[in-house]
Amino acid sequence: MKKRRCFVLMSAVIGALSISTPSYGAWVQKEGHWLYESKGIFEKNIWKLIDGAWYYFDDTGFMATGWQMIGDKWYFLNTISDGSKGKMLTGWQWIDGYCYYFADQSGNKYPKGVMYKSERTPDGYLVDSYGAWIDENGSAHYMAGKGIRSFIAEKISSAGKLSGKGGGSGVRGGGSRPERGLKSPEPDEQEPEAKPEISIPEESKEEVKETDAKEKQYRYMVQYLNIHDKSILYMTAGVGEEGRTIGIIQPVIDGYKICRGQKESFKLINDSMILNIYYEKENLASPSQARRVDWSLYFVERGNHSNEILKPQQGQTDEGTPLVIDFPDTILGTDRYYYYSLVSSPWKVFVNGNGVQKYYIEYEKGDRLPEEPDPDQEAKDKLEKWLDVSKAADIRLSGLEPSYQQLITTSIEGSNERLLNLVSMADGTEREEIYLIAKRHVPNTVIVSQTFQTIKNLSELVMDEFTIAYEKYTVVKVGFEKTYDESTCSHNYKITDKVNATCMGNGHETVRCRKCGKDETVILPAAGHVDADHDGICEICDRPANETPEAVHYSIGDVQARIIGNKVYLFRCIDEDYEDAMGNIQRTALFLCDSVIRSDIDGAANKLRFGYNNNYKYSDIREWLQDQASDDFVHETYIGTTRSYIGATWKGMYEQMNDNRLMAMKEIFQLLQDRVFILSVEEALKYRDVLWKFSGSEINNPGSEVSAYSKGYYLRTPQDGGVDDFWYGDGIYAVSLVDGNIQPVSVKETSYGIRPAMAIPQG
Repeated sequence: MKKRRCFVLMSAVIGALSISTPSYGAWVQKEGHWLYESKGIFEKNIWKLIDGAWYYFDDTGFMATGWQMIGDKWYFLNTISDGSKGKMLTGWQWIDGYCYYFADQSGNKYPKGVMYKSERTPDGYLVDSYGAWIDENGSAHYMAGKGIRSFIAEKISSAGKLSGKGGGSGVRGGGSRPERGLKSPEPDEQEPEAKPEISIPEESKEEVKETDAKEKQYRYMVQYLNIHDKSILYMTAGVGEEGRTIGIIQPVIDGYKICRGQKESFKLINDSMILNIYYEKENLASPSQARRVDWSLYFVERGNHSNEILKPQQGQTDEGTPLVIDFPDTILGTDRYYYYSLVSSPWKVFVNGNGVQKYYIEYEKGDRLPEEPDPDQEAKDKLEKWLDVSKAADIRLSGLEPSYQQLITTSIEGSNERLLNLVSMADGTEREEIYLIAKRHVPNTVIVSQTFQTIKNLSELVMDEFTIAYEKYTVVKVGFEKTYDESTCSHNYKITDKVNATCMGNGHETVRCRKCGKDETVILPAAGHVDADHDGICEICDRPANETPEAVHYSIGDVQARIIGNKVYLFRCIDEDYEDAMGNIQRTALFLCDSVIRSDIDGAANKLRFGYNNNYKYSDIREWLQDQASDDFVHETYIGTTRSYIGATWKGMYEQMNDNRLMAMKEIFQLLQDRVFILSVEEALKYRDVLWKFSGSEINNPGSEVSAYSKGYYLRTPQDGGVDDFWYGDGIYAVSLVDGNIQPVSVKETSYGIRPAMAIPQG
């Protein structure tokens, strides 16, 4: 029997695309190939994921390499023995002199690892129907010998033929492939994740021009098929000059032999030629019942076996049979040192003995690869400078420290959202500046003037432009000033005057908006006498304790000031005779906050969401309100949720909404009392006339409160899940300031804020 080489994969990671969970099993070597055993079963026709890398096992259970068509989509699995052989490649890859793009993340059209073809890649380059990078004229960029080899071959001098080496590193069992391929008998240096080079090196340009002037270049493909079922066992592809005679390699394919009468060469007479070579299965003798021996193989530095050059390999082999290891002679380590093997590849050892047999392939440590200058270093320094400038400007404007990721926008929509958010946060009449660092687009300020009517002297100036890793950055400085009108101002109040209440007499305080100057007067009700020792005399004023303090009756439109967090908020009376969730009338007035508390009140990195589910009792926003509300909130109000709802009101209808669009579903009994709370759906319907009015406005003015973190405000009523029994879930009702309706949103939504309410006893 002809002597064969064993094909050994140096990979150590396998995984399943269909089930993205870690895979646990063992590597097993069989007939010169690697298989993966999980729970006593060899995986077949499946993707497996181990240590974050994807590998594919064919119908024989062997790990596949090279070009593979799986589910009518093309993949390329690494063919190089560098510790990642068989790994699914992503991004830009030079293969056989052509440059291909494989999806680096899953999408609807291109799952992760699938080759792009006949369109533009995500970074804007054209690829043809074979997947190769092309210029605007449709010509493929080709650089002889560059990149990964889809088929690694070794010439046999006695027969003048080629035998496959490397565990099936052509196309194996996957159908046909894009017609690109082998260009030179010697593999070149691998260049994974390489972007297409727009400018071909000078020497390459001359070579291409000279070739084009003399000869036409034709592509060809040779398929090695099982003669019985026509399945593809191997494939090679290449390029040659018109009229050239191409010698056909005859790779040794494990378990098969070439059929008689197959061609040994053919002549290139047109482009995209395809030739089939047929193989048939061999009738091999049954293997003996030899004892299996476990072994481990380590690739280490001589004199320092703790320094592993490649990932260790494990497997099983029949006792007394040879283990043949194919490995790279030279490796560039992660420490940037070159390592040179002290034995030649392939290396063979006969496996014998008890227990796990350990084998070591030693490498000599060589010179260190000099650090190459980063061609983008100057641009990276610019980016770092502008990030610092932008960060400082954000802190001055908002008082919050952004992350660098928040400062860089990758789309016009992202730039618009950042602009609107920061402009809405600006207080006062001082001129403000915002820096936009835009990636792959040029921002503009049109959205600001369209959204805010109170902006003047708006300007934009391109400060810098630079490119990093083929991606253009544009830095724009936006300047603006704000003017304020009472009807549109998102007020920021401070207390300017205060007359404290006495035991018997009411007091008052005046609050003034820092921006528009609007004044509001707040009544401070008399506190009443304090007679802790029950002697009939007030401990505060020494007057008889049985005196009745001056009564206060709140009317619709009256205001009260309360502190939440470190900020003064105004609450406006919307009901003089409030009825709580149980239908109790307790002579209280209902006050609703004049503004929406944004979800980024604690910083953009700690945005508030409603909670884990739609149960207000255990929600994040209820917990936040209880923690931040001052002691001025004194009256406990029953607010337990009594109903779930389905449906939503029509968008844009505001207070003219149709109640029938919301349907009350299941009754819920919940005991809950709070001093500060948010409205329910029932209360929102009852007080619909004030839902989109703020700061005492007589007309709807939701635009004064809209931002990226306050597109609406939550209600405490859950959305019904539509099953027989009520279960708390993901949907919570909210008032949308943008859509002008009441609708359910996700409890994980962070673009909605809080509009608190409180009840105060009437005098």
